Amino acid sequence: MRSRFTAFATGDASYLLKTWHPDTRPGTLDLDASQQWVRLDIRGITDGGPWDTEGVVSFTAHYRREGTRGSQAETSRFVRIGRQWLYVDALTVA
Repeated sequence: MRSRFTAFATGDASYLLKTWHPDTRPGTLDLDASQQWVRLDIRGITDGGPWDTEGVVSFTAHYRREGTRGSQAETSRFVRIGRQWLYVDALTVA
């Protein structure tokens, strides 16, 4: 989750696509350059340990856009394929 937030913060769409599960990954990803991601708060984690193949992360990501602060709260689902964790989808977004 933290590496994906960093990719959003640095505008690395290729990393985001690479770490997105192929069943739910979009064909392309256009990031909004005017939105600056500034902080990630992890609110909770379910599973996702070294012996798990699935995990859920609840977080709030904070951003600035055109001088205005905002945040996005989300609960995301991940699966591990081999040694790599892949983002599947958002269970909730607020």
